[in-house]
Parts: sequence; structure tokens; C-alpha cells
Amino acid sequence: MIANSIAPVPQDCIAQDLFPLNLLALSAADNLLENILRPTLTYLGVSCIAMEQLLLGTLLTTSRLPALQRNTQAIGPYAITPEQHTDIWDSHLALQPELASKVRGLASQHCFLLNPHAELGYNLAYATAIAWLIYERQHLSISIENDLPSLARIWERSYPHKGGRAQDFLRAWRSACNTKSPVSA
Repeated sequence: MIANSIAPVPQDCIAQDLFPLNLLALSAADNLLENILRPTLTYLGVSCIAMEQLLLGTLLTTSRLPALQRNTQAIGPYAITPEQHTDIWDSHLALQPELASKVRGLASQHCFLLNPHAELGYNLAYATAIAWLIYERQHLSISIENDLPSLARIWERSYPHKGGRAQDFLRAWRSACNTKSPVSA
């Protein structure tokens, strides 16, 4: 679904950023949850507070991981590689055309066609959808009963990184949210 050869990004498209982005410098965690994560998941037909919290923790953690724990090809605050992105489209979304259409609807009209991976770096709603798909395609059991340590273990086992640990997730959450419990719904 995504071409392996990517055309150069024209000036009117934002080039991909390979460096971690500290989103909390731009917005508080509860603001990200309320204005990006929840609306994106709702648009995709997902209504699960624990998934919202898992994605918030993923966002907080991956944007703070040291360079040694991030794949060198990782793009954007969710640290998704072009290979992972292509695999989501080719192995998962290709089999679900309605969902693929919804995800594609989150991407910019012109730039996605020229450089789809760049969307991971500058389109937070699109990157959130792809991060959710990384979890969703694994058919994980995520429910309201998942507490923060459980979500941290799910991240550690199920989200791609290089040696990140559940403690990284917990540390990022506590630093951003100033609490040990998930952001209220």
C-alpha cells in the first residue's frame, strides 16, 4: 500500500523529524488526551479509556526514551519506523479497507502521497492511529481494569522499542501527569 520509493518532499510539505519531540513542552498530558488521542480513537470507533491511557503513556514514554532505546529510523513522538508503518498498511490495513479508509482520512491529502512516513512526524492524529494499530493488530486484552503498572507492562511487551522497560513508562507518566494514577476520563 505504501510505496517503497518515496519522492522528495516539496517545500509545502513538512519534512519528517527523526528526533524525539517533547510534546509536553507544547501541551499538557490531559490536553493531549482530550484534544488528540480521544477524538482520534473515537473517529476510529474505539471507546476504551484504558486504550486512551495506554496511548498517552506510549506517547509520553517514546518521546522521552534515550536515543539508545529508540530505533535510529524512528519518526515522530511515537517512534514508529518506516518499516513498521509500511507493515501496518501492507499486512493489516490492506485486509480492512473500511478501517484503511478512515486512517487515510486522517492524513493530509497531498503530502501523504509524496511521503507517507512524514505524517508520523507532524500529524499527531495520524501517528496516534498508527500507534493504536500497532497494539490493535496484536489482539491484546486491554480493559478498564488495567491499572497503570499493567499498562506499562503491555507497553514494554507489545510496543516496538530497543530495551525500554515498564519503569520508563511509569516514570514518564508520573513526570507528565504528576500522579501515580491514569488521567481521569
